[in-house]
Amino acid sequence: MKAHEVTESDLKLSDRTRWTMTAHGASRMQRLQQRQQVICALREDLYAHGFLEVEPPLLVKGTCPDTHIDSIQAGEGYLVTSTEYQIKRLIVGGFEKVFTLTKNFRANDCGRYHSTEFSMLEWARAFNTLHAIEDDAMRFIRLAFCRLYPKQSTLHFKGHEIDFLSTDWERITVRRALEIHLGLHDLEDFSLEPLCRASKAAGISLPASFEHDKHLVISYLLDMLQSHLGNHTPTFLQEWPAYLTSSAPLSLTDPSVAERSELIIGGIEIADGFPFLRDAGMQRELFAQELARREGVGKPGVAIDERYLEALDEGLPPGAGMALGVDRLVMVLTGSTQLSDVQAFDWTEL
Repeated sequence: MKAHEVTESDLKLSDRTRWTMTAHGASRMQRLQQRQQVICALREDLYAHGFLEVEPPLLVKGTCPDTHIDSIQAGEGYLVTSTEYQIKRLIVGGFEKVFTLTKNFRANDCGRYHSTEFSMLEWARAFNTLHAIEDDAMRFIRLAFCRLYPKQSTLHFKGHEIDFLSTDWERITVRRALEIHLGLHDLEDFSLEPLCRASKAAGISLPASFEHDKHLVISYLLDMLQSHLGNHTPTFLQEWPAYLTSSAPLSLTDPSVAERSELIIGGIEIADGFPFLRDAGMQRELFAQELARREGVGKPGVAIDERYLEALDEGLPPGAGMALGVDRLVMVLTGSTQLSDVQAFDWTEL
């Protein structure tokens, strides 16, 4: 079926026109075809490098307690928000290179770059480093880019020319990025007082309600920072404030930061990864802190994944993993403006 330009009569969409009408030079049908090429490239690369694809459960008994993630209750459990815990259990059992490419679900997560139901690629390597995981991401995203644009090295996105085939992608720490792009200096350990002091010195006005919570302040600043990143080459943002994750180990040289890397392309978060946190006691403590924070901000508690904690007690080998939002990657690679442009159906169409 051929695409046709949007007309007044198309403003109320029907299934006859929904996927063939054009917007910004391409129809949704064309973008879905490109989506398939991207997903094929991701899988082909991981297969070629010896990863085993597993089909994880979509319904789990315990879930992620992170304050910024809201799980959806279903039956006696939850719809899965991430397959991280299941992948690590497999690695405890002897698998060394594993990936999943499946649906994830998070409540109250809707918007241009968010969806309650979305596709996530997650992969992990036992006995390897976070740098190796970053290299995985760089390699198969380049492959997907070349699959769509075999004669190009750059892509125009949101007013920027992004070079996907440059020798190496940018790697920068959170502290350094805040200094360069927002003018924040002397952040020390990312505690509340230095954050507020540095923001004031840089002329950044923080919402009054944020000034008593370091989580709110740093999240506000990171939101401001993100639009500056990944606009020339994709960027790995590294060494995050330790209190912003419940599953990443602390840096051996600076305990105020966690060993975590977030991939940003065109100002949009695409992926998030970290080495394995192998200390079961520390993991329990971090989960407890998140549950306490949930209670403190008025969010309901959740059941944690006890089987995952038992697996950590058995012994998780060293390694690292990453989670990548497939819809967001396809959105960027196709020059789309919102997730619904690259999904067969979004929530409003059901």
